[in-house]
Amino acid sequence: MKHVIRRLLILSVVLTMCVAVCLSSGVVASGTKADAYMTDILTLKHTLRFTEDGKFKIVIFSDIQDSYPMQSDTLVYMNKILDQEKPDLVLLGGDNHSGTISSESVFRQYLNDMSEPMESRKIPWAQVYGNHVTGGYGFTMSGPDKSRQQQIYEGMPYNVSKAGTVFGVGNYVLPVLRSDSEKVAFNVFMMDSHTYLIDWRSDAEEKAILPKMTFQGGEYNPIHFDQIKWYWDTSVAMEMYNGEKIPAMMLFHIPLQEYCYITNNPNQTSKTGTNEDGPGASSVNSGLFHACFERGDVKALFSGHQHRNTITGQYMGITLGYTPTIGSCAYYSEGTRGARVVEINQNDAFNFTTRIVYCKDLK
Repeated sequence: MKHVIRRLLILSVVLTMCVAVCLSSGVVASGTKADAYMTDILTLKHTLRFTEDGKFKIVIFSDIQDSYPMQSDTLVYMNKILDQEKPDLVLLGGDNHSGTISSESVFRQYLNDMSEPMESRKIPWAQVYGNHVTGGYGFTMSGPDKSRQQQIYEGMPYNVSKAGTVFGVGNYVLPVLRSDSEKVAFNVFMMDSHTYLIDWRSDAEEKAILPKMTFQGGEYNPIHFDQIKWYWDTSVAMEMYNGEKIPAMMLFHIPLQEYCYITNNPNQTSKTGTNEDGPGASSVNSGLFHACFERGDVKALFSGHQHRNTITGQYMGITLGYTPTIGSCAYYSEGTRGARVVEINQNDAFNFTTRIVYCKDLK
């Protein structure tokens, strides 16, 4: 027994030293640096806060994938869903335009129209990017690049997104405060899932794409390690600030390979929804899912990308879900077109709920 206790004490010391090293080498540090980092995280154009009854609702629109001028019925459905659900936050799940915008002035006109449903209702909103953002694989765009698009997004009065500091554009976290204090009750991590491997490194695509791909896509650039480290370090920093682990969800555009486990194991994962378009994941497993599992705060991963997929399921205690297209410009089906709704209670935020609202059911 003494030997067991001694080993446990040694293990405890080693783990403490490892944590200290990790914290000192990452974004989490003591003193001024940590304070400045938390100040930046907590500073949003519009503070997000649970309502007086302890509720917070998020609507996710994905794959609008339109150009200027927009299809009018897309805006009609966006307006109807916002009127029906009355969310506290709106998220755009990528491919927010077609990738064929011809100039910055046209992009600004498009963005004014696309954001009008949120802006006119004064609802804070934010976005991630998809693979149809600046061209690639047959899509051409002579307008602003992603970094410039981000600057224009941030110029919208109710847009609360941030560019971030790691690979890609738009890696940031949206903290939601309790209704009755300044403590963070919930986090929304937003991640850039990029475009294609060939846009990053052509040699990487050549090495990654095999004759028989499991994940129906393969050419997509995975989320990078520095993004995963940023998520981990930020999660740790916020836990230290808050005094407890903070429940969270994460949004990115291109799904992870683990989404396949839901489609292939419907009973074990309590799968709901339809899978008309396959998984559409990168052939390269980034390790993001495992990082979320080990960290233990992110309990849902949501993506878009596959316009007719509405699947939701659970794997290893984490909900994985697609958001179908809300747009009518690209491919869709009348039965699946819609938006995802996430509802959180601040006193039980690890057990939030999610559902799809379908356009066909709107009056």
